[in-house]
Amino acid sequence: MARVVNIEKIQSVIGYVFKSNTLVVEALESTGHARLVSGKEDGHKRLALLGDAVLGMVRIDQWYGTKQSREIADKLLKDSVTNRKLQECSDRSGITSEILVAPEQAYLHLLGGQIGRVTSASAVEALLGAVWLDSNRDFEQVKKVVCKLGIMDNE
Repeated sequence: MARVVNIEKIQSVIGYVFKSNTLVVEALESTGHARLVSGKEDGHKRLALLGDAVLGMVRIDQWYGTKQSREIADKLLKDSVTNRKLQECSDRSGITSEILVAPEQAYLHLLGGQIGRVTSASAVEALLGAVWLDSNRDFEQVKKVVCKLGIMDNE
């Protein structure tokens, strides 16, 4: 039996209710799962790329009001928006347990293996991309999700 995403759980975790459940599922579909199960090539990678850009924009928007140097902005982006931090966010919030992985990855996960850092981080980014699209590119909605997930410190 195919595993399904607990959409209500994800919505509760991120504090956003989706109009399109398809976007939630796409955001949580790893590349391996997409290739083997649904026949798609990229899984959540396209949404993750979009979400990464939106997350960077949230961070730069936060920095802009501080009047700090551009060098500080570069450092903030590198230090606060890392795969490690996004993986920690995914694990802490319960997003990781909802990621759809290839059958052999799911089996290894049941045996105590972990879902990879990049896969977990990409799922968080993909969810941000999904919120961006689903909210009709509402920057404030994405900022609320970023805050709810605790991805960045409020500095």
